[in-house]
Amino acid sequence: MTPTKKQHHGKRRRLLVLAALASAVLSTPAWAQEFKLRFATSVANTQEASYKEMEAFAQRVKERSKGRIEMQLFPAEQLGAQKKVNEMISSGANMMNMTDYGQMGQFVPDAGVLAGPYIFGNLQQANKLFDSPVFKDVADRLEQKGIKVIMANGLFGNRHMIADKAIRKPDDLKGMTMRVPPSPIMVETFKAFGARPTEIPFGELYNALQSNVANGAEAPFGALWGSKLYEVRKVVSKTAHQIMFTNWVVSTNFFKGLPADLQQILMEEGKKSAENLTKATTDQDEQFANMLRQAGVQIITDVDIPAFQKASASVYQSLPGLTPGFVDRARAAMR
Repeated sequence: MTPTKKQHHGKRRRLLVLAALASAVLSTPAWAQEFKLRFATSVANTQEASYKEMEAFAQRVKERSKGRIEMQLFPAEQLGAQKKVNEMISSGANMMNMTDYGQMGQFVPDAGVLAGPYIFGNLQQANKLFDSPVFKDVADRLEQKGIKVIMANGLFGNRHMIADKAIRKPDDLKGMTMRVPPSPIMVETFKAFGARPTEIPFGELYNALQSNVANGAEAPFGALWGSKLYEVRKVVSKTAHQIMFTNWVVSTNFFKGLPADLQQILMEEGKKSAENLTKATTDQDEQFANMLRQAGVQIITDVDIPAFQKASASVYQSLPGLTPGFVDRARAAMR
């Protein structure tokens, strides 16, 4: 069938409209473009301090950018386990992830030291390290691997062990299968403690404990409460084997593609979130401990911390891929 004159005109108009739209997109100045991010976390409890700070961060960024950066939050590993999300970010996905330095160890092994056993004596020491050239070097190397750190050091809490018995010394872990995050440093730590570490995504942990695939696990008080692990295990031992800091990351390519003013907004608000989260976590830690007690959990406090420190001291020498002398430089930065 031969097209009519009217059909020719209609087709021509559609082509002109499409051309105009394409031209508008290409000619849109960087300062006027809009950017969308999916912000992922394994945290399931949306009342937890870390998630509430994610919400506050997203809102502040949206307001300061006048809507040019919008984030949609995805709790409870809806976008996948941390490891998978981090790999997607490294490959360039327009995503942001609340993760930790143990997870970052798969990209830059030295980063795993920041999630190592008893590496920080207190928050003041940790802050010195995060403000040092030693940390800047780690962040720069992560950036080269496709991962840009937006928020570096939001306190997530001291990690303790939950099981069906008290764990006062490393010998108490012998023969136990303990869930650890998919993190090389945590796997090596629990091997050094004498346990059998198994990597299970946090979203699957409740079922793993319920079905005895794992005998125990470890996490901060807030995460133990938010994930309701107290329903399947009733003894928490205050080992404090890790002072855990969460870091928020995006794709290096995504970050470099942002106008300079939006880069600045993300970094400034990330720093503010680190301060807010550290304060909130510190304030709420004992509250979560009391909530666990009220739920029938026994909290063991007479833990032989020096024995755990001694047992895990060799971890930093056995972790593959570490830069020679990095641990010593990290410790020196905290003095």
